[in-house]
Amino acid sequence: MKPATKLLAVLLAAVMLFSVCPVFAADTGDTALRFREDGTFKIMLFADPQDDEDLEETTTAIMCEALDQYKPDLVIYLGDNTVADGYENQQKAIEAVTKPVVDRGLPYSIVFGNHDEEHNVSKEELLAIYQSLGNCLTYDAVPSLSGCGNCNHPIYASDGSKVAFNLWMIDSGMYYEDRDVSYYDIVHEDQLAWYKETAAALAAENGGKPVPAMDFQHIVIPEIYDKLYVEMPAAMGKLTQERNGKIYSILPVFTRLNGYWLEVPCPPDIYDGQLAAWKEVGDVIAEFHGHDHNNSYQVTIDGVDVVNVPSCGCNSYSVDVSRGCGLITLHENDPENYDYQLINMYDLALAKGSAIPGVEGGKSKAYYAMIKVLDTFVQAMFKVFRVFYKVFPDGLI
Repeated sequence: MKPATKLLAVLLAAVMLFSVCPVFAADTGDTALRFREDGTFKIMLFADPQDDEDLEETTTAIMCEALDQYKPDLVIYLGDNTVADGYENQQKAIEAVTKPVVDRGLPYSIVFGNHDEEHNVSKEELLAIYQSLGNCLTYDAVPSLSGCGNCNHPIYASDGSKVAFNLWMIDSGMYYEDRDVSYYDIVHEDQLAWYKETAAALAAENGGKPVPAMDFQHIVIPEIYDKLYVEMPAAMGKLTQERNGKIYSILPVFTRLNGYWLEVPCPPDIYDGQLAAWKEVGDVIAEFHGHDHNNSYQVTIDGVDVVNVPSCGCNSYSVDVSRGCGLITLHENDPENYDYQLINMYDLALAKGSAIPGVEGGKSKAYYAMIKVLDTFVQAMFKVFRVFYKVFPDGLI
């Protein structure tokens, strides 16, 4: 190794070690996340609001009514949060999309999507706006890393004695540097190195055991194709697609789905090593992402639950049968057995006193009741599919 390379390695290690230091801070006061006395912790997920400074009233109503009904401890925005043009409009858009959370005094965190930075405002500038509003927890742990806002949020035990759970906030990027290789960006090696280093420090403080964790990012991991699709021996025109250097069927294996698949998932076109890193470290039990607005599926890939949270935005493309937000309920004494619930827009609209049918862009209660009937039927079919998959995990052929 050349002297200059050695010096760079030392400096990088020092930066990563410094970035880990906040993990060990014994701050369990009002600003720290902590399990409730009953051992639960609730996280609400808003994916792809994707709106400008004139935020749709229906989107605001969805957020407000979900927050008031389920009372989360933390809110996470999963990227493509705002798409306003220019700094002033972006500031107004961010103020609008976070207002339901800020008004309720709730802590929140964000990750960036592929569209947030497309409107003449950098991610660093956007992050500074978020940080100026309310209880934004997001920070740039190591500014030299790929992306912006890579960080982690420890959740302390209910008695404040230790870190009982950890939340990874990862910038999954925008578009890959070589579009001939991959259209969407990957999680890069420097981000994975920081993740491993920080996870190791957390484990050291936890008696050598990995701290159970979840990962939150905008774009799904590329292994989704290995789980949901059949690898084909050769290309068959429009009946197949190429990803990860492989050829897959165009339609998913429906018996593996737990939720809607209404558009083709859009991960990077190459493996980036993120799933392998999770398996190596052994802490991540689930990954939550947005990006594919119409999808709400849940699958397990190599022991990690992968959950597509559908769009909560009524201005961006999405469908009423899956539109809504996600709710995670963690259990301190059994962290791996968490609960996840999709809070459907139609259920919020049908609740007594809901403002959704009456605001601009809202529809009648009869319409939302019809959507619920349709979804109830489809969800029953998904249950049949899942039973089939348990009996025939490799299919009939």
